[in-house]
Amino acid sequence: KTVFADKFAMSWANPTVASLALGDVVPGKMKGLVLNCSWPMPHEVQQAYDHFRERLKDAMPKEAYIYPSSTLHCTICTFRAFTAGPLEDAEAMGRWCSVLDKAKASEQWPKGSFRLKMGRPTLEGSAGIFRFEDSDGSIAAMRQALREAIVAQGGQAAEGIDWSKAKTLPGTPEGEPASHLPDIVHSTVLRWTAEPSSREEALEIFRKIAETWEPLEVVVTVAKAVLE
Repeated sequence: KTVFADKFAMSWANPTVASLALGDVVPGKMKGLVLNCSWPMPHEVQQAYDHFRERLKDAMPKEAYIYPSSTLHCTICTFRAFTAGPLEDAEAMGRWCSVLDKAKASEQWPKGSFRLKMGRPTLEGSAGIFRFEDSDGSIAAMRQALREAIVAQGGQAAEGIDWSKAKTLPGTPEGEPASHLPDIVHSTVLRWTAEPSSREEALEIFRKIAETWEPLEVVVTVAKAVLE
């Protein structure tokens, strides 16, 4: 499974999140392309999360940045990470649309809606996340179809934390990142603008509030390719 961070060996602070928290966002400075689902989340999920978020905001250290409900989503595949900076390759959309079309034409691509189960969140060092159960295996099927489509187009996605075989699509400008297939289904809810004064205390506060979360079933009707 993906390990987001070693809870005690790595810095938890995230400069990008610190800028976001201050409203220091320059349009176009960062841009990515992802295929996600459950965005926006169903109303009942957002409502439950908003109550949960308020409890976190009241109790967590001030360095915690807690995502609003409007940003919750599950990434199926990152075609181009926004952290790579401006997206100046005008042909990138065409390359990835071809990959997506090929994947969607696969027999294994899900037809119709599917279900996810939103479990209790965990704080894994630098990130707090909700893990989802892929109840119907639909996200796994979509990732397999995308994996095969990317290879057919001459590239190879990174998988989980393994970037050793990752390869960009032909025609991608030098220095651009390869695509990425997560090996879990999750939604990030918390990152850090700076190091908290006590990691142990932060972990314990999060754990206690997370215990109040009741798992929810989420019905997904569509996957969306989104510029972020």
